[in-house]
Amino acid sequence: MPIEISWEAGAPPPDLDEAVLREALAAFLAVIGRGGWGLSLLCAGDETLRALNRDHRGVERPTDILSWPYGTSPEDAPGAGTGPPPLLGELALSLERAGEQAAGNGWPRDVEVLRLLAHGCAHLAGYGHETPAEERVMLAVEERMLAAAGVGRLYPAPGDDP
Repeated sequence: MPIEISWEAGAPPPDLDEAVLREALAAFLAVIGRGGWGLSLLCAGDETLRALNRDHRGVERPTDILSWPYGTSPEDAPGAGTGPPPLLGELALSLERAGEQAAGNGWPRDVEVLRLLAHGCAHLAGYGHETPAEERVMLAVEERMLAAAGVGRLYPAPGDDP
């Protein structure tokens, strides 16, 4: 199953390269032990993410990324054993949120998009951040994914001054 990317605007904005996103997503999937699996990504605006957030989570506000996991093992994912690799799930990303957060974080939007995609892929693989311990594990997984895509450390190391 390929990595499918849809653009609400019809095409990626000039600062985002779809081939780079595909390569990064493939690297992320390999890091989480799902190399060769497929996923679907919608890159949209705040209003679309607001509607999806409302419809699927009951939260009436835009968000940066949403994830819908389909299966965390080959046996329980759609398409298992029937030919192409299974589909891990779907992601929806707000390009507006990514731009605002990138400015706040002091890095370019393409880096923030990769950070958010790593976060979404971690959720698709079953990682969460409900407790501090879960959050530490998830951040470590995200850092490994980002490193595999050539993105240096974004999060402070434990013990670093904020």
